Amino acid sequence: MDPSRPFIKARSTDSGKLTPSSVESRTVENEPAKPKWWQWLLMHTPWHSRKAMTTYVLGLLRRAAIIVLIVAVLIALGLGLQYTNGLPRPEDFSTLQFDWRINPGSYLTPFNSSFHYNVLLDGHSHSTYSDGKMNVRQLLDWHIVRQVLAVPSVSNVRIYHSSDHNTVAGGLAAEKLALEEYEDKIVVIPGMEYTIHMNFIDINETVPFGPPVPTDAELKQAIQRVHALGGLVIVNHIPWSNTTEEYYQQPRLPNHPSVAELIEWGVDGFEIVNQNVFDFNTYQVSAQHNMIQMTGTDVHHPSVGANVWLTIQASNMSRRAIMAEIRARRTSFLFDPAGTRPRVYVDPPSAYNMLQPLTSLGSYFDMFYTDINGMYSFQGTFCHTKQLNVHRDIIGWFLFWNIVGLSALEIGRGLLLLGWERLRQWFRERRATADLQRPTA
Repeated sequence: MDPSRPFIKARSTDSGKLTPSSVESRTVENEPAKPKWWQWLLMHTPWHSRKAMTTYVLGLLRRAAIIVLIVAVLIALGLGLQYTNGLPRPEDFSTLQFDWRINPGSYLTPFNSSFHYNVLLDGHSHSTYSDGKMNVRQLLDWHIVRQVLAVPSVSNVRIYHSSDHNTVAGGLAAEKLALEEYEDKIVVIPGMEYTIHMNFIDINETVPFGPPVPTDAELKQAIQRVHALGGLVIVNHIPWSNTTEEYYQQPRLPNHPSVAELIEWGVDGFEIVNQNVFDFNTYQVSAQHNMIQMTGTDVHHPSVGANVWLTIQASNMSRRAIMAEIRARRTSFLFDPAGTRPRVYVDPPSAYNMLQPLTSLGSYFDMFYTDINGMYSFQGTFCHTKQLNVHRDIIGWFLFWNIVGLSALEIGRGLLLLGWERLRQWFRERRATADLQRPTA
């Protein structure tokens, strides 16, 4: 008799052989009673012995360390890419096209309803020579499709003033291209937008700009230099400059000169409409002082529409004739607060999409802090004091939910291991039962 097999009492048949139906209650000698379910569960938990507890705690720490390492790598990768220069941009404007035509005169009336015009002018725009998204050719096309006139006696000529930040190079490049390839379609008047957002119009050289926060004397010198060059000084978007900067209890341009001071210093006029904002207060002041009233789209991106056009009745379609009407204050404007309907939207390039799952991590993890610089000065600095606010409460809740998640993973892991152990035990019992029921020779 095999001593390793338990002693089994069985009832034999008439033939003397054991069959499955002949097997009675099997009583294994000295076999302990089967534990209750809660006893079995306790035996299979990490705390049923000191050794098991130590093994579990070490495993838990190892798993927690792996999670911490993964989160740290994701944070470093996401925030690192967010502050990395030279990555693919989310928009590719290389194939930008405008395949429509708009006639604002067909549905808009000049602010001075009796004013007759043959020229529409945009007094404020930006190209890739500063912070615009369109190159000079695209900027020309953008203006052409938005300013076509259909009046039979009116020339189909559009005018725009190129005013890149702190440089006249973009305006000169646009004027050269217009004269060479767009002579019958558009006229360009070069200019630049000075540090405190003053447009210097009808000049051919860049006016030297001082520090990011110029003094009153430096501003006066700049105004005098423009006049010496034969240009005009137009102060842009007063409401925008005086709007409270986000997170600061200061205007976007701190210490911006008042309208009265600017008039005293000799500026020639003000931008009374910028994009879809009609600055009625400045309009009244400029009218009282018989100053030039300029308007501008301030376009940077092709996805925006045109809201305003300066209307001019020029003797001929030349830069000199148009500027003569502006200097003489013989202008009005068309205003559409909603903006023209057709817009251009470009899809992200494939290189940007490839990195998007990684770069988007930075947008998620920057919830831990707010990095505030204030308004950009367009000279490599900012107009406000830098602030870095760490959101400790968000970091605390992030850690809390990570602990909850880790606990849930441990509970799930324990239930899976428990189920797997129960399944293995069930198979072992089935196999043992089958072995006992198998007849012996």
